Amino acid sequence: MNIISVCVIAVFAVICSAALRSYGSEIAGLLTLAAVVMLSLLALPYAQSVIVSITGLSEQAAVRTEYVQALIKSVGICFLTRISADICRENGGQSAASEVELCGRLAILMIACPLYADLISLVGSFLK
Repeated sequence: MNIISVCVIAVFAVICSAALRSYGSEIAGLLTLAAVVMLSLLALPYAQSVIVSITGLSEQAAVRTEYVQALIKSVGICFLTRISADICRENGGQSAASEVELCGRLAILMIACPLYADLISLVGSFLK
């Protein structure tokens, strides 16, 4: 992923979207959505290599795979939530953006629940 390409695509999409807002906000919103999808597709191969690197490092450190999976899922939820909320805000959906963020936080808490249980049992075993 060439960061210059990403920046050019993003700036071009923003300029075109601003120009199209005077003709209709629906078209501008769709253009923004298309740019986000395109940029996300450009980033996917790099995200995959980061995940492979994190997995390799965790295997070397003998970290349980459940913990690494929870970390990767949580980061993915953070990215998706942020992108979705930003798109909602840009198109006038402030309350929808807030709800997306709330759902993202709840999803991360649900992923972390088994980790909390492991932590509590570990602390309990130390106290005995």
